Amino acid sequence: MRTITKAMQFIEMQARHFNLNSKQLYSQTKSLLMLYRNVVWSVKNRANNLQSEIAGTYGMQLNTALLYLSDFAPERAKEDFEITVSNLFQSHWLIKLIDLALRYVYDYPIYGDTYASILKFRFLEEAKRNDSTVSKMLSLERSTYYDRKKESILLLGVSLWGFVIPNALATYKRIAYLNVSEDDFFNRVSMEQNKQKLNLGP
Repeated sequence: MRTITKAMQFIEMQARHFNLNSKQLYSQTKSLLMLYRNVVWSVKNRANNLQSEIAGTYGMQLNTALLYLSDFAPERAKEDFEITVSNLFQSHWLIKLIDLALRYVYDYPIYGDTYASILKFRFLEEAKRNDSTVSKMLSLERSTYYDRKKESILLLGVSLWGFVIPNALATYKRIAYLNVSEDDFFNRVSMEQNKQKLNLGP
């Protein structure tokens, strides 16, 4: 059995801070990453036409999707989770949420750049790349790459479920009846995120 890296220990500590189970969080985050490409890129040509104009059109549906993710149940079958996320989320919502979470990953004081690059190259970009290709792109030895990959997935989960989703839900509650545009909603979420002091890492 391989020794848990010090970086992973710190990330697991952050997960505990948010009362998140590391094993469950890792599994759920990986499931979300594995379906990301299908949800997003399969409809990318019409994504720009899906933008809603007022809160009344996107509000309840987006709120329902956020609540589902915020109260994720790891015991659900992976297939059920993927189907539900695919049905609940418009592709551009998923893009925005993952982008917000990726900012925290990028700013992480240890290996932040590497984590963000692994997530983008391996899971988030349209081009499909295997682990061997990504490890070569980043000039990482095989064992180091797999350590950083596992750490990056868990860190994205901490960022998404610890910061982004709670922030998005709180923002929605404040502006649900203001008829703000969808773009304005996500801009407000982003501004709230920028106000927060990043407290990740050792």
